[in-house]
Amino acid sequence: MPATLPETYPDSTGGAEDLYHRDGFSWAMQQAAALRRRDSAAIDWDRVIEEIEDLGIRHKDRWTSLCARVVEHLLAIEHWEGATPEILQHWVREVLNFRLQMAKVLRRNPGLQGQRLEMFATAWEDGRSDAVIRLTDYEDPSLKQRKAIERKWDRRLLPKECPYPVEHVAAYDPKRDRTPDSEIWPGAVALVLNQRLGANCPILAGPGSGTGSGRAR
Repeated sequence: MPATLPETYPDSTGGAEDLYHRDGFSWAMQQAAALRRRDSAAIDWDRVIEEIEDLGIRHKDRWTSLCARVVEHLLAIEHWEGATPEILQHWVREVLNFRLQMAKVLRRNPGLQGQRLEMFATAWEDGRSDAVIRLTDYEDPSLKQRKAIERKWDRRLLPKECPYPVEHVAAYDPKRDRTPDSEIWPGAVALVLNQRLGANCPILAGPGSGTGSGRAR
């Protein structure tokens, strides 16, 4: 049911653009009322178009942000040798939760599927940058050698190019899957989980698989 609209809006005499900057809620209600009346003369067309585009961009940014968190965690699992089994299990749970949220975004916005590789490229850059910060914090919690350690992770220890296929990061394809597959991990990450948690993750073929072959996605 549409929201109940007031007859007038606070200080609306300055025009739609002025109201947009002073009272976004009233502007939105004003524009919704004008659209329902099909009153084209009262519609702030440029702003309405921008807001609709921004809505789509927010969905895209949401998936990209969640994917970046998965990338950050995968890099930490693979490269942080000081992680205890409890920490690794916590990271695994977080990855699985992020994947569920990523899948929900795609189910509700199937038009994003065609932009998945573009979003993944951005997510890799963001996730890698965040992993550099995370791993630097772990190695030097006192922050005394932060810049040197950060350069080490950025320039030497973490891969420059993404070693993970998107299928092994998202573990979900809306054309095929109902939910993400909790058994799907990049090969090098699966090796760590198998060795240190006694897991039984299949070693999947593909970039970054580390060794062997297995089920292809």
